[in-house]
Amino acid sequence: MNKAFSLAAVSLLLLASCNNSSRLFPDFEREKNGAYMKFYERNAEGETPSIGDGVTFEMAQYFNDSLLFTTAGEKPITIELEPAGFVGDVADAIMMMHVGDSARLAVLSDSVFVTMMQIEVPEEYKGKPIYYDIKLLSIKPKEEIAAERKALIDSLRIVENDYLASMQADPKSIVTESGLIILEKTGKGKVAQMGDYVDFDFVMCNMEGDTLMNSFDVEPVEMQYGEEFISKGFTEALGLVPSGGVMRFVIPSKLAFDSTGYQGLIKPCTPLVVRLRMNEVLDKDAYEKKQARIEAEQEAERERLLQQEARLIEQYVKDNGIEVKPSETGVYIVYQEKGEGNVAQWGDRVTVHYTLHNLKGDYVESSYDYGEPMTFTIGQGEMIPAIEEAVMTMAPGAKVMLVSPSSQAFGEFEVDMEKLPPYSPVMFELELVAVE
Repeated sequence: MNKAFSLAAVSLLLLASCNNSSRLFPDFEREKNGAYMKFYERNAEGETPSIGDGVTFEMAQYFNDSLLFTTAGEKPITIELEPAGFVGDVADAIMMMHVGDSARLAVLSDSVFVTMMQIEVPEEYKGKPIYYDIKLLSIKPKEEIAAERKALIDSLRIVENDYLASMQADPKSIVTESGLIILEKTGKGKVAQMGDYVDFDFVMCNMEGDTLMNSFDVEPVEMQYGEEFISKGFTEALGLVPSGGVMRFVIPSKLAFDSTGYQGLIKPCTPLVVRLRMNEVLDKDAYEKKQARIEAEQEAERERLLQQEARLIEQYVKDNGIEVKPSETGVYIVYQEKGEGNVAQWGDRVTVHYTLHNLKGDYVESSYDYGEPMTFTIGQGEMIPAIEEAVMTMAPGAKVMLVSPSSQAFGEFEVDMEKLPPYSPVMFELELVAVE
């Protein structure tokens, strides 16, 4: 279990709501800060935490009788206590506890899904409580945390300064006014001026040589020079590398992420060692002409693929003896079995099984692979248009085969480069399992 906890991470598990809580939690006391709690153990002589203190605690999360999450068998959670972002969250509960206290916190599950996770509440959770058992183990005063952090930063700064000094001592190195250390540079092309566009690749490491970012493994970066990229020091370097040239340089942490680091990926006081290749530097006029040429080429390729798609559909319909006429959107719906009951309508929640092929007959995927059908609401944008269109002609139990142009399927999206590249027509086999 990942123990890189923060208060925000813990809060993803919990968002309390006061609406109707007194009726939902009749056995719980509403504390002065809004947390609904029931204490198992109370240690009135123990310390209580303040904002900024470090707190260590054990926690378990329950819904009905099911255990959803627990620290049992793992290390307890340790966080720095921050102000509650909402009434009755984990922070509020911990603020009401002494070291040694054990308590149960009650919240509405709806808030977890709707407010925090921003998704629809699963039916089985709606209007029901979630419980959190919390035991506060220890408190570290914020003053002690601050002292420890200062000592750590001071030690890391010494290591960084020693490293920077060794880089600066190289007679080939050039140190800019800001402190950027250029180790080597090649190329004699155009150097970016404010407003120019740059296209470059880079690999960035820490002083131990661990790779932190590498565009060579993905794709070049293209941007307008003058916009900050990664850090102040990196942006400065972009204006020093000629078109077609390569530069290796060191960014001191004061020109990067200084004593804060970056999201646990880059430690505080970390100098960044970068190798940058400048692929191209273009002024605004040249860049706009390049973009117009690329767009024209892309549009020509799109037209070619759409024409090819039309021929593929025409041939598939002919080869498979499909006699039904396409709908106004170009979708062919061929019935294999009639269903019984009401036909699905706009706004209905439907459950379907599907199997997807390309028009060469290659199998792509099926809901049967996942062991259960898929459920979606018609008209909510949760499903591709071709399936929604077909389902609104079906009653429960019906099975159809549909052939769809890419415009009603995945469009320019690449599902599979070999089987379903952009602008691929598709064939679905559908079974409508249920309509709600």
